Amino acid sequence: MKKVTFQTIADSLGVSKGLVSLAMRDKYGVSEEMRSKIVLKSIELGYEFKNAAKGQKRNIKLLVKNMGILNEDFWRRCILGIESECNREKLSFSILGWMSIKGSEDFSVSLMDEKCSGVIVLNQCQPAVVEKIDRLGLPVVFVDMINPLDIPSDQVMANNFNAGMQAVRYLLDKGHREILLFGNTEYSYSFLQRFYGCAKMVKRAQRVGEKIVCHKIADCEKTHLIDGVYQDDESDLCNDAALCRFLDGGEKVTAVVCFNDSILRRVLCIFKKRGIRVPEDISLISIDNVQCSEDNDVTSVDIPKTELGIQAVRLLMDRLENRRSNSVSLELNTTIVERNSVKELHHEKI
Repeated sequence: MKKVTFQTIADSLGVSKGLVSLAMRDKYGVSEEMRSKIVLKSIELGYEFKNAAKGQKRNIKLLVKNMGILNEDFWRRCILGIESECNREKLSFSILGWMSIKGSEDFSVSLMDEKCSGVIVLNQCQPAVVEKIDRLGLPVVFVDMINPLDIPSDQVMANNFNAGMQAVRYLLDKGHREILLFGNTEYSYSFLQRFYGCAKMVKRAQRVGEKIVCHKIADCEKTHLIDGVYQDDESDLCNDAALCRFLDGGEKVTAVVCFNDSILRRVLCIFKKRGIRVPEDISLISIDNVQCSEDNDVTSVDIPKTELGIQAVRLLMDRLENRRSNSVSLELNTTIVERNSVKELHHEKI
C-alpha cells in the first residue's frame, strides 16, 4: 500500500501541504472546522498518526463497523476527541473497519504486526470480533456500547437514561401532555436506555396526578442484523411507515421525542411533505445535538461526543500504565441545548 503523506492529504482536499502540517501538529492559524476536515480525511486515507518522540512504541486501534462511520457527525466528533487526546499523550493510532476483515487470521495479524497496545471499539461490534481481541490479550475500551462478552474491559458512555428523562421533562415543563417517542429501541443499547428514561419521566409525572398520554413507535419493520449487530442502513433506526400511519390515524400528539438526530432528520422530511410545521403544529426534541438539530434550530439533549473519545483514551492509558485489572464503567452527564422547536403550552409546570 502506498504511504499516505501530508502531500497525499493536501491533494485529496485541495489545500496546501503547509496547511495540513499546521493542522496535524495542532498549531495556531488553522480553524477548528478545517482541522477537523484534515484529521478526518487523514484517517479515511489510512494515515498513521505517529508520535514524534523517540522510543515511543504505543499505538492503538479504533475498531468500527466500517469507514462509513466518518460520515456520521456524532462519531466524527468522538473520533476527534480520541485524536486530540492521543496527540496529547503522544500516541499513534489508526482506524480499522471490522466488517472488511476477511478472517480471524487477517484480523490478528493486523493488530500484531503493528504492535497494537490496545483497542477502542466504537458503537457496535460482533461478539466473535471481541473474542479475537481477547485472545490477543489486548486491553479494550468500549464506547457507547456494552461489552458483548464476559471479558475484562472498560466502557465509557453518556448517561442515556438521564438524556431520555431530560427530554421528556423539558416537554412537560413546556406544558406538553400528549407525547410520542420515536425510534427503534433494539437498534442500540443507548436507544433502549433513552426510551427507558423517557418512560420513567412519564410514569413519575403520572404518579403525581398528571394526565399524560405517551405513545411510542419503538419497533422497526425492516432490520439488517448480523450476529446481533445492525448494519449501515437508516431503515433500522426507526419505522417511517409506522409514523405515517400514526399521523394518518388521527391520534393527537403535541410533541415528538426523536431518539437521535438521524431520526430527527427523517421526521423533519416527513413533516415537510405533509405540511406539518415545527413548532406551530407539533413540537420536536431530539437526543444527540449534532449537525441536524443545529441546522434546523431544534432543541436537543447534548451528548458529550468529544469527551467520550477523550475519556476512552484516558481509560485505556490508565489500564496500560497502572496495569489495572478491574473493569471501569464511566458515564458522562448530558445537558439540554434549548432552541426554537418546542412550543410552550398553557399547563402548570411539574
